Amino acid sequence: MNKDVRALLSDISKDNMNAFGELYDLLARSVFNYVYVITKNKQMAEDVTHDVFLQTYQKASKIGKVPDPVAYIMVIARNQSYNTIKRESRIISLEDSVIKNSESSSQYDRLLFEDAFNTLPANQRETVYLHLICGHTHKDIAAIQNTPLVTVKWRYRQAVSKLRDYFTQNEMEVNCNELI
Repeated sequence: MNKDVRALLSDISKDNMNAFGELYDLLARSVFNYVYVITKNKQMAEDVTHDVFLQTYQKASKIGKVPDPVAYIMVIARNQSYNTIKRESRIISLEDSVIKNSESSSQYDRLLFEDAFNTLPANQRETVYLHLICGHTHKDIAAIQNTPLVTVKWRYRQAVSKLRDYFTQNEMEVNCNELI
């Protein structure tokens, strides 16, 4: 089977879509079932399976050179599954937090947060968003932004520092206003 998969991957690296269809037909059920066992969610498993095959298509020439390409594809499936679960849990937590905060926070607090976030330069806002909201690692963000990893880490630290300073300063102003 690995020999057949290796040949299909070789053809896929030459943009042979028929070979990609054959590879999909050969492995999709196994990949989906494996992902479903991890995610326990049919929709998420379908999405992850799609991502796995997209990544397989993009890296076909590299995957074709590994000793066991099927096992490698399954590793991609596992990693994509856990990354998706992690990202989804962050999004759900953030949504819960926003809902709770919107119910209990004042309009002033929401405007303060929005104002603080908008004070950041665009590249820092994007880095914070990709890391906290989307759940990407700094390494992923570096690839997405086509920027060195060190720069991404620096941007993130700078943004967090600016947000911390912003909230500290505004908290002092609020406390001073309460005294008047």
